Amino acid sequence: MEMKLAQPNETENMLWKNTMLMPSWIQERIKKVEDSELEKRVSITFNEDGYPLCSYQESDNCFQITSMQPVREAERWADPVLTQGSGSVFMFGSGFAYPIYELFSRKQPHTLVIVFEQNLYLFKTMLRYFDFEPLIRTGKLIFFVGDIEDFSNAFNKLFFSIAFASCTFPEFAFTHAAKRNFQTQYKDIHRYVFSQLALYVFYIGNDHLDNLVGLTNLISNSRAILESPGIECLRDQYKGFPAFIIANGPSLDKNISELHRIQGRGLIISTESTIVPLLRNGIKPDILTIIERTKYTYLYHFENVDYPEDMALLCLGLVDKHVFPAFPGQKIPIFRNAEAINQWVNQYIGDGSAMDAGANVSHLAFELAVLLGADPIVFVGQDYAYGADGVATHSKNAVYNEDKGKKSKEYIQSMRVIEVEGNDGKMIPSNQLWIDFKRGLEQKIASHPDKTMINATEGGALISGTRFEKLTRVIDQYCCDTMPRQVYKLIEENKPLIDKAKKRLGLEQFIKSIENYVLMFQELGEAANKGKLECSDVLLRLERNEKMERDHLENAYQKNIMTYQKYLSDDLCRSFCQQVIFAYYYLMNRVGLIDTDEKTNEIFMIQRQFFQSLYLVCQSVAVHLEDAIKILEPILTEPSLMGEERDAVESDHKS
Repeated sequence: MEMKLAQPNETENMLWKNTMLMPSWIQERIKKVEDSELEKRVSITFNEDGYPLCSYQESDNCFQITSMQPVREAERWADPVLTQGSGSVFMFGSGFAYPIYELFSRKQPHTLVIVFEQNLYLFKTMLRYFDFEPLIRTGKLIFFVGDIEDFSNAFNKLFFSIAFASCTFPEFAFTHAAKRNFQTQYKDIHRYVFSQLALYVFYIGNDHLDNLVGLTNLISNSRAILESPGIECLRDQYKGFPAFIIANGPSLDKNISELHRIQGRGLIISTESTIVPLLRNGIKPDILTIIERTKYTYLYHFENVDYPEDMALLCLGLVDKHVFPAFPGQKIPIFRNAEAINQWVNQYIGDGSAMDAGANVSHLAFELAVLLGADPIVFVGQDYAYGADGVATHSKNAVYNEDKGKKSKEYIQSMRVIEVEGNDGKMIPSNQLWIDFKRGLEQKIASHPDKTMINATEGGALISGTRFEKLTRVIDQYCCDTMPRQVYKLIEENKPLIDKAKKRLGLEQFIKSIENYVLMFQELGEAANKGKLECSDVLLRLERNEKMERDHLENAYQKNIMTYQKYLSDDLCRSFCQQVIFAYYYLMNRVGLIDTDEKTNEIFMIQRQFFQSLYLVCQSVAVHLEDAIKILEPILTEPSLMGEERDAVESDHKS
């Protein structure tokens, strides 16, 4: 793509035009850059060919951002970058625009270029001298500017856009200026990007079956959802009181007896598997929280277990359908925030409240402690590491040490051991799963700097954002006052406030929405089947060595790419199809530049299987939604939703 430079009298207009093309968060960052400071730091001269040359002054150091021949330098830099024809390039440092233009002159049309420019002074200057409109209009250029905290929210949004599908097989490239002058800053950004991509892959979920289990559980738990108040009824009800999040790490055995001293003077929040050792030691938590959707939650922790009625169950609404009926006390099903299936159900039969919940039950427990207003928040038994013997995965009373939990324990012990820093400063054994969970918790902790975070785990991995203290000292310092009332009582008091008429109307509308989605998934299944047949036709003609124009093949390929967009246009559809989409985009991106007959055949074989997988997903979702209607319709006639309000609802319908 031809490079367009601003004339000497056009720089301010060019800056304005480029700035207006940027997302609002970048515009705000640019506005904060003072021109007087910029002039002290950035110097522009021109070489004999009229190209702007940039140098940067910081303290007593002067850095050359470009060489005297920036175009030639960019050409040499770009030679090894696009060797694989990847779907995306993560570019660290803008190189004062020259490398960006060089990539766009060489890359495939579908390749996405993601540029990280840490220095706002250089970024603003670059926008004065180069016309980025032609590049931005392609939709294949994304900027992230400033430090990590400046662009982290915008980077997270990339995950929820179609652009992320291009990032399944990326190239990583550091510009010369980034390596020469700002290596430390860009190494930090590089580490952040890698860690976030790993988390995104983790959050996509296991497979399509996992999504169907979540949907089925939410539908099966709809009665509990309809009969419970929303989680917002508990917000800030425990300001000034400590919350103790009790996890089931090996170190819990060291201080579990101390937990008796907390009762009634601080919130005890039990993560799922911790409930067994707590009850066996005579400790009754205020809250039990659960995040898993599998049947093992019920089999491990509810089947043949007698729970006291004066505690509360606050867990995700997509837990196994046997959990809520098995719990005798007060409960609130919680919806996941920013998750399409949860949002959809919540929109009709919930109250709109939701939580992020994270990927690990301790993440949800932490969010509950924040919502309740607790301060400090104290972690106990939160090891994220093996025990002192290098083998133990949980406390001695955990079900994972019994026959029924044996497979789960063996699975964890089979993971590759990775060492992490412990609370005592020494390296201790852990694994990638626990490290990912720990990283997710640390991100949540970092978003609440106003709260005191204490790690009272006597062992385990260091958790950034917390300070380490002995549990006995924490209890002595913070468990001073008696809490005014228990959590289960608050839920009990809010149940009569539920608007049954509104709930019933919402359920009716939900059933209609399901019927509409049944039709949509059936139509998308037909579109996928048609796409599969068209790919088969192309492959058959290639097998027969029929002459096919390059343009015809390119048009067929692009038509398929456009068809795949249909499965991302609706949030609910995207939620069910995302595992398939990311898997097959990865396979397509790996093929790279389609410049041989073999690659042409390979790409259409991948696209055919892509359509087949989408067809199976859409058919299975349609069937499960039809089953959902059969579950929900009988609830409309149950007394819990009839009451005196029914007449009012029916009157509204007639009017």
